[in-house]
Amino acid sequence: MRIGSSAITVVALAALTASCGGYRAEQAFSRASSTQPGGPAYNQALYDQCMQYADFEFNEMQDWQSTQFHSANAISGATQGTVEPEPINTPDLQPRNLPEDKVAELTAARQRYLNAVSENKQDEFPQEMAAAVCSYNCWIEQQAENRQPLDIAACRGTFMSAMETIEGQPEVIVAETIVLSSDVLFDFDRSNIKPEFEAELNEIAQLLVENSNERALVWGFTDSVGTEEYNQGLSERRAQSVADYLEGQGVTTDRMVVQGFGETRPVASNDTAEGRALNRRVEIRKR
Repeated sequence: MRIGSSAITVVALAALTASCGGYRAEQAFSRASSTQPGGPAYNQALYDQCMQYADFEFNEMQDWQSTQFHSANAISGATQGTVEPEPINTPDLQPRNLPEDKVAELTAARQRYLNAVSENKQDEFPQEMAAAVCSYNCWIEQQAENRQPLDIAACRGTFMSAMETIEGQPEVIVAETIVLSSDVLFDFDRSNIKPEFEAELNEIAQLLVENSNERALVWGFTDSVGTEEYNQGLSERRAQSVADYLEGQGVTTDRMVVQGFGETRPVASNDTAEGRALNRRVEIRKR
């Protein structure tokens, strides 16, 4: 088959762009890795927290743009003792393509952190303040990509936990969506919850019990391995198991709507093992 010169040019440009992006990311990560934090404990905490995300993006995800982003924050934290929480939109840059239903929560979270800065909480809680701003930047970066729900939840959870300590009050707002890995909750091809993971469900149940006005959707999902009919039934059984457990912890059935979607709503590609693992999940959503 003859490939036209224009096609060759496109392929070559794509390869060159990827290569340049990787080179710039490697340079940024190398500079950040060799940076020595100075000054107060807060500088060290900022550096350590942001470098965790830079290392993940560089070595695990090979996401060059995110590597540069977190590496720059790590250097700023180490040398200047400041890391700015990302604005929701950046007029001088290309605005982040955030899902509309996430903007309000991210805006409120950013303001919580800024309120703590205005009260000089970084002197009292250096580790937690560093974790808050670095995880917030991870959260907004991951939410804009909107491809990795478990990573979004992890970054959001770190931020919320840090702010709870800083503010000295429990975080009683139920997350809009809590994603539970089916691989963690259940044995292969089973719908009985593993006893060792009941503690996590206990925490979710407690949040729902304490917030009696909240209503929940309990949704089950599978990957595409197996027949559609079988996956539909498995997703329903797993969602029902989670709902039954929550009911046993005091969440009444009239506050939950249980539904299985089988393989019909993937959040990642079913062509890879990693993608299939993300698709095997139970979500607990605000109703």
